[in-house]
Amino acid sequence: MSFYKLKIYEKQLDQLFSEVSQIEDGEINKAHLSRYLCVRTSGYLENVVRILIANFCDGSSPQPVKNYIGKRTKYITNLDFKRLKNLLSEFNSEWSNEFEEKVSDQQKSSMNSVISNRNNIAHGNQDSITYLDMARYYGDIKEVSKILVDIIKK
Repeated sequence: MSFYKLKIYEKQLDQLFSEVSQIEDGEINKAHLSRYLCVRTSGYLENVVRILIANFCDGSSPQPVKNYIGKRTKYITNLDFKRLKNLLSEFNSEWSNEFEEKVSDQQKSSMNSVISNRNNIAHGNQDSITYLDMARYYGDIKEVSKILVDIIKK
């Protein structure tokens, strides 16, 4: 995957948020679509991490290493703050330390909330997500993505 694909994901998600924002508050469709936005936002962060790590390894690592990295990152899910920090430390402890320093408490909370709500949605449990929450979480996760771009580079 390339950075171009990442931009497409982000543009599609931006468009989806824009469309959902047009729906009247209180409509059941807005609540359901907010759940969908939660799942998509979680997937967006997973794709950001996959793309950045693949890009880091591209051209500089032997094929067996790239194969291993591809398999290792293919199934990463539930990237709350702690899990993402731990994943980064598996590659480079400096990445993990820098990530912890740069991510605000609000951004950590947003990451954790998206994952918690995504898991509740996926398992049919009660969730507490609203469109306004998701819009804030998504904004924070986009900022986290920018931080990751700055950290994971050749």
